[in-house]
Amino acid sequence: MNWLQGGPFLELSFIINEPTKIERVISKLKNLDVKIEVHNPPEYLQQYYEGYPYDEDDPHSVMIHQITLNITVHTTRLRRALLFVEKISSKLLSFSICFYGDAFDAPEWNQLGVRDDELDEFISLLISLYMELDFSVGGLAIEEDIKGLFDVSEGWPNEKYHLANLNFKDSLQNFLAIIINRSLKDNFPDEHFILKDNSYLLYRTELR
Repeated sequence: MNWLQGGPFLELSFIINEPTKIERVISKLKNLDVKIEVHNPPEYLQQYYEGYPYDEDDPHSVMIHQITLNITVHTTRLRRALLFVEKISSKLLSFSICFYGDAFDAPEWNQLGVRDDELDEFISLLISLYMELDFSVGGLAIEEDIKGLFDVSEGWPNEKYHLANLNFKDSLQNFLAIIINRSLKDNFPDEHFILKDNSYLLYRTELR
């Protein structure tokens, strides 16, 4: 059985500046109030650094660096999830934690849904991850990750995936919550965001 299957998926994602060792990010997950277990052995991460060519028949093909990890997240109810790590440009890494996101449980797949009264747990987890990792921007959405905020049509990796190309105006409604590092405050319209703890900007939509 697949570690995570079905759908839709609730995606908690964030962008971190390169250079960053993904082992460092994963090790910091242990510092959260919510326990996160990674089930892949450390040597498995080497596949990320080795990468693979987008086109195996092209010696000049761009290299793809990405990896998928099986994790368990100890929210109030224990959940299986997948952690996707992708290098989207020379300066940016994308991390996305995907949960089974239907409102109802799927016992046939041994997967828990996300009830309305549980969504706040995931927003709190997003905030906790920000406080530990100090990432640039992060979000929570159904079937959408933070890469959807980029006003870029090209696939990644691509140097157009730059923080200056984030587009909140057209994509904000797709997210349940978004966090922006305060250092980026002057770069983006903030009428929908609230400054929290003099540290980060938080946007929250009406929960379903």
